Amino acid sequence: MESLDNEIQAKQALLQNEIINKSLDKTSFINYCLSKKENGDDLNNWTLSELEEIVKEFVIFQEQHNQNTQMLSNKIEEEDNELKKENLEKIEKFNAEEEKVLKETIIQCRKLEKTELNGKTINVTIENPKIIDGGIFGSNYVLYEIHTEPIGWSVSRRYSDFDLLRILLSKYFPSYNIPPLPNKKMGNRRFDMDFILKRMKFLNLFIKNVVKNEDFKASEILIAFLSYQDRGKFESKFKEFQTQIPSPYVEDYKNLEGIVKISHDEVNQKYFTNISKYFRLQGQIFQKLNLSLKNFYNNLTITCNDLTEVYKYFDILHVLNTRVLMKPTITKTYEELAAFFDNWKKVLIKQKELVKNHMKDFFKYINLEGKAYTELIERREELENKYNSEYQRIIAKKEKLYAAGDISKFELGDSKVVDNERLLRDKNYAFDRMCQADHKELTKILNQLGYANKMNIMELKKMIKEYSQSFVENIKNFDIDFYPTINDLVGTWSNMETFVMSSSIANS
Repeated sequence: MESLDNEIQAKQALLQNEIINKSLDKTSFINYCLSKKENGDDLNNWTLSELEEIVKEFVIFQEQHNQNTQMLSNKIEEEDNELKKENLEKIEKFNAEEEKVLKETIIQCRKLEKTELNGKTINVTIENPKIIDGGIFGSNYVLYEIHTEPIGWSVSRRYSDFDLLRILLSKYFPSYNIPPLPNKKMGNRRFDMDFILKRMKFLNLFIKNVVKNEDFKASEILIAFLSYQDRGKFESKFKEFQTQIPSPYVEDYKNLEGIVKISHDEVNQKYFTNISKYFRLQGQIFQKLNLSLKNFYNNLTITCNDLTEVYKYFDILHVLNTRVLMKPTITKTYEELAAFFDNWKKVLIKQKELVKNHMKDFFKYINLEGKAYTELIERREELENKYNSEYQRIIAKKEKLYAAGDISKFELGDSKVVDNERLLRDKNYAFDRMCQADHKELTKILNQLGYANKMNIMELKKMIKEYSQSFVENIKNFDIDFYPTINDLVGTWSNMETFVMSSSIANS
């Protein structure tokens, strides 16, 4: 009996040294043993010399498997790079052909002067949220610290300040895609710290996307938001921006280039119709996806709660046995079972947080970005409706004036060479020259629409590019963070399996 115990200990020591200590996959080793012999997962079915031989074979097998896996991974990476290169060439070709199709006109506009934010990488971070007591006559609110590096600015702002910043950027930079903010709805969770931290995460995404735009970085609006420490001075400046009414005409727009590009092309209408449908469908898909992720997250939460209860009961049994029955074998079993369920719960908690941070919140923000771009399309549609309405008004006015037949009221402007007789007998000729002041205003609206056409397409391309980059980066980070939890889970189950096997061996 003693020799048998010694052999079992030798086998366990061999597995400990050659498999566990060398971080080889325990589950793969057990499966390998089962492939070589029926009931190969039972140590009693192997002699020590057989076990030594099977361990050597497994090590060689594992090395070959790793080499094959690496070769396959390299091959996939090479194919992936080739595919990326091919797709990039297609995209560049498409963009080049598209640029030829779109009809562009360049108009001079007002030029912004560069600020200390321009031409450098700006890192803006939002942190340390604090709940502020509003006093007897005011409501409580949350202040967020905003730090701008490498300049060294530090200010405190409320959510309403971020909301006003976004409104002002939309007002002074029409047809730019303004990054989204988290929803205003707060419910009863307004001062719940989990809610505040989640809102702060989305505020960070908002401000980081804002400072990517060089024109925004040249505006007094963003400078005041990031640098004015004195609350009174900040509110006064933003009130000034609110009361001012910027000119709606493209000649008065401001940017660093001092020019605006406008585009009038027959493909625009189909393009914007289709893109509107796309974002509506995307919103529906993301809504369903968010619901699925929410259910998955909730199920993980329920499982964690159940495991907590199971752990609690085994821990109680362990304590009772230690104090009452005092049987070492049972005590060890309860202790191991309690630890197993506790470790399992800890792994699921990690996975739950990763699903929330990398998936649930990520797709929620992408959906917000889609809604923000939809706002841009709606503003363009308002311009198109305004142009069509004004055009129809002018046509009706011309019809009325032409029917009256009084050339002096045709509003011919400063046209010096006009054939009065032809005006009365050639309606098309008359319509081309009538209502000159109205036509100038109509042209300005048409230029606004053309600018919106051009900017909408440019902003969409930029957003899709950033979509792709952020999506790939997010999935990559999720994979990096999630993979260790799989190993932890496998390790937890393997430790339990080893305990069960050793218990059955000891009992035998």
